[in-house]
Amino acid sequence: MRTHFARFGVEDIVTHHKTTSADFFAGYEDGGLPSIELAFVDGSHAFDDVRNDSASVLRHAHKNAYVMLHDTNIYVRELVRHAGVKRWLNILKAKNDLFEVVDFPFSSGVAIIRALRDDAWKAL
Repeated sequence: MRTHFARFGVEDIVTHHKTTSADFFAGYEDGGLPSIELAFVDGSHAFDDVRNDSASVLRHAHKNAYVMLHDTNIYVRELVRHAGVKRWLNILKAKNDLFEVVDFPFSSGVAIIRALRDDAWKAL
C-alpha cells in the first residue's frame, strides 16, 4: 500500500490499516491515533454495519470532520433490504442540527457528511 500511496505523493500522510472496523476502533486510543478529519466508509452495506462504522468514525472525529459514505444510490438493494446505506443516510439527514449531508446520486452514489458538533455521535 505504501508503494501505491507513493505514486500519488501521499505516503507520508495516508496510513492504511488492514483490519476489521471493530478491531480498528477497539484499539484506537491505545494506538495513539489522532482525531479523524476525513473518513471514507465503504464496508458492509448492512444497516447495522453502516451505522456502527459511521458512529465509530464520528466518535473519534471532531466538529467539521467529514465522513464519506459509498453506495448511497443502490435503490434495488435498499428496497429488498440487502443494504442500509441510504436508510442510514436518511437518519443522518433528519438530524440537521448535528450533521450537514450532501448526497451525490451518480452511479452507485457517494455522500459527504459534516459533523456540526464535536459530540454529534452521541445522538446516534
